[in-house]
Amino acid sequence: MTTAKSLILIAHEGMENQLVKLVKANRPIFESYRLLSTKETGALIEKELGLEVSALHSISQGAEVHLCGLICTTGVIRAVFFLRDPLATGEGQPDISPFYRVCDLNKVPLATNVVAAAALMPWLGRKEKAEGTSP
Repeated sequence: MTTAKSLILIAHEGMENQLVKLVKANRPIFESYRLLSTKETGALIEKELGLEVSALHSISQGAEVHLCGLICTTGVIRAVFFLRDPLATGEGQPDISPFYRVCDLNKVPLATNVVAAAALMPWLGRKEKAEGTSP
């Protein structure tokens, strides 16, 4: 894949607008990382914010499985933002359960709601400044 430090961005259908608002409010931080996503979420972020997002697959093609694999194999995923709708059900929603395990095993922070995501922002910004490198 790449050695660029990366963030994974995913949102359940009802949470996509909150993810876009989060990225917009913290744009300088998100611009300093390579952004990875599902096709659905990536297309929305690109359309709304004009940021480049590497959208790997659609949900129907198992995008969440592929993204989990990247966490395990690349060592470049800095954090995962998976804004989930705890009330959502249905086949069209990406499955978050694999992310719990791979993020825990690989010590990658996982934000599942906007408050947790906002709490990660200072850490992500500080990590890049401390390393003195671009992604």
